[in-house]
Amino acid sequence: MANKQLILLRHAKSDWYASAHSDHARPLNHRGRRDAPKVGRWLSQNGYEPERIVSSTANRTRETLQLVFDATDWGKIATDINIDFDDALYLASESTIVGMITDNLSTCDRLMIVGHNPGMDSVLLGYCPDVTVSNNLNNKLMTTAAVAIIQFSGQFSGAGLSDAVLLEFQRPAEME
Repeated sequence: MANKQLILLRHAKSDWYASAHSDHARPLNHRGRRDAPKVGRWLSQNGYEPERIVSSTANRTRETLQLVFDATDWGKIATDINIDFDDALYLASESTIVGMITDNLSTCDRLMIVGHNPGMDSVLLGYCPDVTVSNNLNNKLMTTAAVAIIQFSGQFSGAGLSDAVLLEFQRPAEME
């Protein structure tokens, strides 16, 4: 069996002061628009191109994904990346996200999930409970625009994934 990889990406920094009519409509702020392309360049330079992307429908996740995608070479080469936006990922619980991961990794080998905290932290800790990161800001691992690459080498079944290993964990400030 080929190894399965999961790319967890939390949306970049949003603008709490924007005149958005709802939390769902909140856009990125200046820092978010600066950090998201850094993440895209880092993913591209390190060869982490997903086969499938599932993103929350929130404006800030859509904007993050677009900026990440624009900074990669994914669109410049022949690619078959399947991108879906799912309302269920908006502020989703750990169990909802894990269900999406399990369902999607049954049909692809490298999946990216673009979502929100606290669900993203819970998923990361659920698969990799021993993860520690310096500068654990406000007890959050998946700070804005943080990306985690998790590899699963065990048997995959409809019941879930096993043998998760954290390959990479990066925040924009740590990226070149």
